Amino acid sequence: MSDVDVPVGIVGAGPAGLACALRLASFGVPSLVLEAEPALRKQGSRACCIQGDVVEILGQVGCAEAIAAEGIGWHVARTYVRGKVLSTTEFPRTGGFAPFINISQYRTQQIMLERLESVPLATVLWSHRVTGVAQGDQGVTVTVTTPDGTQEMRFRYLVACDGIHSEVRRLLGVEWIGYRHGDRFLITDIRADLPFAHERHFHFDPPFNPGRQLVIHAQPDNVWRIDWQLAPDTDVEAERRTNQLDRRIRAVIGSIPYEIDWLSTYRFNQRVAARLRVGRVFLAGDAAHALPPYGARGMNSGIQDVDNLAWKLHLVLKGRANSTLLESYHVERYAAARENLRVTEATIRFMVPPSPLRRWARDTLLRVAPPLKFLRRHVNSGRMAEPYVYADSPIVDRRAGSPLVGSLAPDGAVSVAGQRRRLRQLLGREFVGLYFGADPLAARRFAEQAQARPVSVPFRLYVVLPPGQGSDDLWPLACVVHDDDPRLRATYGASRPAWFLVRPDGHIAAGHDAERPPDFAEALRRCADALPAKDEDARRSGAAFRAHATMGTTAGTGTTVG
Repeated sequence: MSDVDVPVGIVGAGPAGLACALRLASFGVPSLVLEAEPALRKQGSRACCIQGDVVEILGQVGCAEAIAAEGIGWHVARTYVRGKVLSTTEFPRTGGFAPFINISQYRTQQIMLERLESVPLATVLWSHRVTGVAQGDQGVTVTVTTPDGTQEMRFRYLVACDGIHSEVRRLLGVEWIGYRHGDRFLITDIRADLPFAHERHFHFDPPFNPGRQLVIHAQPDNVWRIDWQLAPDTDVEAERRTNQLDRRIRAVIGSIPYEIDWLSTYRFNQRVAARLRVGRVFLAGDAAHALPPYGARGMNSGIQDVDNLAWKLHLVLKGRANSTLLESYHVERYAAARENLRVTEATIRFMVPPSPLRRWARDTLLRVAPPLKFLRRHVNSGRMAEPYVYADSPIVDRRAGSPLVGSLAPDGAVSVAGQRRRLRQLLGREFVGLYFGADPLAARRFAEQAQARPVSVPFRLYVVLPPGQGSDDLWPLACVVHDDDPRLRATYGASRPAWFLVRPDGHIAAGHDAERPPDFAEALRRCADALPAKDEDARRSGAAFRAHATMGTTAGTGTTVG
């Protein structure tokens, strides 16, 4: 039996499991990943679309640049009815990356594994299948079948990222709520030089799949993913033998030469686990929720799960926050999963009407909507993934009424020590205070008040001033950044002095008007569920902040792990 020198065990080396290991390492928390498979298996374009804000998360662990460089970025989604464009949606750029990037899950995992090789705090053990889970007051014991026989391993906490058929979820007896859809879908990845724009192309009732849906997405290396909704009696293997599959593909692409890179059929699930936390065990990714591919909410929400959990485990393991903070993982991510299910259920009911009457209503809408703009918004081709707003979380403070509280912190152009940066590049390692003001003296008074009382949770304070405003009086209480784009201040609603508290996962935990006496430290304690501070915490926090402040031009680049 191993001892508990590795605090966190992770079951599953999929995107969520690998992201969890990397994110924990970014906080200095060691982990061990247990994967049942002997090696990474290629699975074509499965989970091929990463939302831009999720790429930002991967930027915190040094993977975003490679994904952005290799992937196909896009910002336009077109919906077609019977081969003609019905509507076009343009997605804004919310951060440093394209709104969506298409790259296969397999390649994303390869990039993560390459990054993990340089991270001493995380190890992946292949051919390690978890067959038992037992919990106690001090930790979790897992029984693991390995090439060398059965072993027992102990961890302080366990994160189950072992997929839709999660063995850990089954062993815990957690109810798997929802259903499996009856319709089948075919994914065919073809390598071809197609003339289609790098956009999302969603077809209702096209001539090449009449009465059903079809979706086309560009992938790297001239690979195109085509998703067909299949008729109930379709035999794909028979189609391959009789060249009917070739005719199916040619109906979409014409006479252009192609080769099949990957092919698979699937039935999607619409499910969520009844509990995402059971004692010291957490469910994340597909082990926690299963979603259809329309809207790209599956892998993206899984990576958001572990980003939410990692900083909480870090603070609890370091003795800086109460263990009750961990319950907020279930509260926040269960709410996010339920919202995703609500959105995808509406899409499913439109795409695959559950009754003849609903099908008639859907078909009628598709027939009459093209010339009538006010009806087009009712055509549901799948609402694309977006970060969840933790509006009802117990660890966000909405008392001041800021509409941004609970949401992902908006990005914008700033300069730090004369170097142009993005605001989100300053986030992700600790709690961050953002003070928007115009008067350096008022900013100094705020900085002094914010740090007057010691707090056990480390944080950094940035004062956002207009370009050209002096800042010598603020050192070393805060690091000064200048908002190069006036839209940033407007986005935060900071026409008057105001402050915001941003969590390590980039979500805003609190926001207040700075003209009323703010108790920044109290907000930090409440939103982090922090333990009482000790004298050494105050000294350590101050020293840590000064160290970060001297890194003004390099902090938050998102490339440091461990």
